[in-house]
Amino acid sequence: MSSDSEKPRRSWIIWLVAGIWTATAIAVFVLTRIHPATTATVSVNTKKVSFRTDAGHLLGPADQEQLLVSGVKSLSVQFNKAQTLRTSSATRPNTNAVHAVGDSFSSCTFYGVRSNGFDVLGVSTITLETVEVSKDQSFGLRVHGALSEKLSSRPSQHGLTSGVECAGVHIDGGPAEDLESTFSAEGGDSIYVATAPDARLDFTLAGHPEVRDTQIPLRNELRFSEIYPGETTEKSVLLAPADILFDRVGKKASVDSGNLLVVTPRKDLYIRQFAVGKGIQLTVHGSVRQIRAGAGPADLASLMPSAFDHMDSSMRIYGAIPALAGLLLGILEKMGILGKK
Repeated sequence: MSSDSEKPRRSWIIWLVAGIWTATAIAVFVLTRIHPATTATVSVNTKKVSFRTDAGHLLGPADQEQLLVSGVKSLSVQFNKAQTLRTSSATRPNTNAVHAVGDSFSSCTFYGVRSNGFDVLGVSTITLETVEVSKDQSFGLRVHGALSEKLSSRPSQHGLTSGVECAGVHIDGGPAEDLESTFSAEGGDSIYVATAPDARLDFTLAGHPEVRDTQIPLRNELRFSEIYPGETTEKSVLLAPADILFDRVGKKASVDSGNLLVVTPRKDLYIRQFAVGKGIQLTVHGSVRQIRAGAGPADLASLMPSAFDHMDSSMRIYGAIPALAGLLLGILEKMGILGKK
């Protein structure tokens, strides 16, 4: 009689254990398909990157062999020593200062100057791109916003004379004209330039330095791709495989240079460091909502670690299942529910 009563009990235990395994398997299945936001470090070498930022200042100090600013809103030059200013309408000797205004069609080229970086006015979208990857001394910057900067002239050296040339600017409220002037031979002239809301700057660095900057806050999605004029296909701009480290789980991923890469911030995402030279070397760190990569826009797949990855380890989880079942059986046996063999 007791044997017959123990059968339903043991059947119930089998179903209980099976239920534990099934519930665990379902939980694992669900957790592997959930990708929570996490912190990540993304390192890329790219020929182009666009980002939206409210950083107050961009780019570190650098000597410029040539700096072309397209879209000059205002220009002020204070000479150390009086210089000759040549315009479309006249030649002005013994000029101590120049003040000019322009618009989105005005441009100025500066030769032999030192840049101290640019002040960003409000939230702006910045695009950094290499003019030619093989020419690590040249790169371009486009801004959908407004920038301002203080430059200083460098002493003339090696037969190179520092100076400025502008096109389409208004001097003292006059008509639009061109201007040209050299800077003081010993350098030290003070130059202030502000851009129109949409401007482009082209840099040719002196020597072989790198332009660097750090801690630039990002306010939009980073998409390492571009669509060429007249085309509709999105192309990758990566120059080398991108490396991704998900700090909290210790998971790594790599993205082939032929693939598209999209980084979506959650909050507090920064360009931790970038340098211009042989492309743009960029390190991004912070909280990300999603990172996707693929051969094309329709092929993008998440690289984010799953909720399951955020647990200590899969081995520890699977090891806990038989331990839990054994513990449950031990408790039931102590309670006398299992009966005697």
